[in-house]
This record gives sequence, C-alpha cells and structure tokens, in this order.
Amino acid sequence: MLHLLFVITILTLGSSSYAEKSQPQEFTNTEMESAVELEKAVRAVRELYYTGSGEEVRVEAPGNVSLEGLVSLLDKESMLVDRNPSSLDYVRGLKEEGSVTDARFLEKNIAYIKVNFFGRRTGVDFENTLNHLGEGKVSGLIIDLRDNPGGVLQSALDVLDYFVPGDRLLITEVHKNGRKQYFSQDKTQPALTNDLPIVVLINASTASSTEIVAATLRHYRGAVIVGQRSYAKGTIQEVIPLSAKKTLVLTTGEYTLVDGSSLKDTGIVPDYLVEGKERQLETAVSILTGR
Repeated sequence: MLHLLFVITILTLGSSSYAEKSQPQEFTNTEMESAVELEKAVRAVRELYYTGSGEEVRVEAPGNVSLEGLVSLLDKESMLVDRNPSSLDYVRGLKEEGSVTDARFLEKNIAYIKVNFFGRRTGVDFENTLNHLGEGKVSGLIIDLRDNPGGVLQSALDVLDYFVPGDRLLITEVHKNGRKQYFSQDKTQPALTNDLPIVVLINASTASSTEIVAATLRHYRGAVIVGQRSYAKGTIQEVIPLSAKKTLVLTTGEYTLVDGSSLKDTGIVPDYLVEGKERQLETAVSILTGR
C-alpha cells in the first residue's frame, strides 16, 4: 500500500511536479505544499523498504528541494533515471526484445548461446533457442554472459529452471527491512540432462542477475567459468515510476547466493582467468573438446 501511495503521490504533485525538476528554484505556495507531500512520499519509501534506523528524512527548506536531492537521502546506490514510455507493440508482446542474440553450433556439436540481458521474454526465448538447437545434438554448451548487465530477476531464474534439479534453492533476497525471500526451482526435473558439460563466459560487465545465473550454474551443474571477474553487483533494486519521464531505481537489499556468499564485494571469480573475447571463446571450446 505504501508503494502505491508513493507512486500516486508523485503523480499527483500538480503541473509543477518535482519529479521533473532537477534544479532548485523559487516555489509558489502550492509548490511548497507539494514539497511537503514529496517529503511524506520519501518517508513512505523509507518505511517500506528500509530498517527503522531512527534517522529522519527532512527537507531543509522548500526552496532548496529537488527530487534528486531527496533520492540521495535514501541510499547512495539509488538513482533517478530518465525513461521513455514503452511502445504499444512492446507492451502487447508484438515486438521482440532481442535478449538472446546468437545461437549456433561450433565444432563437435558444441552449442553456443549469447544472452545480452534478462528481459521479460528471455525465459521463453531461451527455451525456443534450446528447442531449435535440439538437445539430442548438443555435446556441450557455452552460455555467453559477457557484457550482460542483468535485468529481470525472474527471467534469470526461468533460465536456471532448465538446468537445476527440482526443489532446489536458487537465490535468497535479504531486504533492508529485515525480510528474507527465498526463490527455488519448482519443476520436478530440469529440461536439460545433468551430464551436459557447460562453460559460462563472463567479464567485468557481467552484473546483477546475470552473476546469479553464472554462480548457480557452477554450484549445481559444475559449470566452468571462463573470462574476467564479474562486476560484483549484489544489490536488489526496485524500479518505481515517478512520472512519464522519471523513474526511481531504489536499492532495497542484497542477494545471497545458494552457498551463502554475497556478490557484493567479490563478484564471480572465473575458474579460468582469460583476457580477450576471442581467446575466451577458444578456451571454452578447448575445455569442452578436451584439448
């Protein structure tokens, strides 16, 4: 309810909405009233997502208020970003996301799949890709997660469903308000056989939910990680629309991997530390062919 209250409050600040202001300026009486409402909205966000630290979120003076300034009081990793409305084709599912951008066979029936990000359709697109390649033909699998910044957590977990045995913990969310949420594989059997060898390619731009995929595949399937240390983004972030042009990306907690470790400080350390994209791919093929 507080989440909804926050969004409604921002959307109803009037024609001079602070969601679209980035520079301090003189306020009218109406705008000063809106500043008070905005302060209440920020308090509501803090109460919903953060532990009770006793700290006050208070506007020093309405004339100095900006939405960016208030956001900075929430968390150092939270941010305000510009956003463009999604096209109707995208919303209706008529436009392809393009999250799975490459799928082909390399030598000796080694399948290569490139995932650029985890969007709302990535799970479905990944399944279609597997069906197109044909599980029976695949002798080994390379999943390329280099330069993948993450995205929709559920889509990342949907991809893991094809590899992880049923009723297994995938990830734990530890929120700032103390709440924990556990995510597990709910299928009886994974779609792919347990003996399929897997290599995952990562680099310094592999982040967030993508790091979860790499770490979980290594834990449950013995996937070999090749490339460079990942970005180490272990934070949970909620995307809250403030207006037609502004979105709040709010840090609300952090992920704990299935082995109890955190991505926050170390990221994913590869089994084979390799520089250069071509050499990384060559190393992956060598591992799977036994060269």
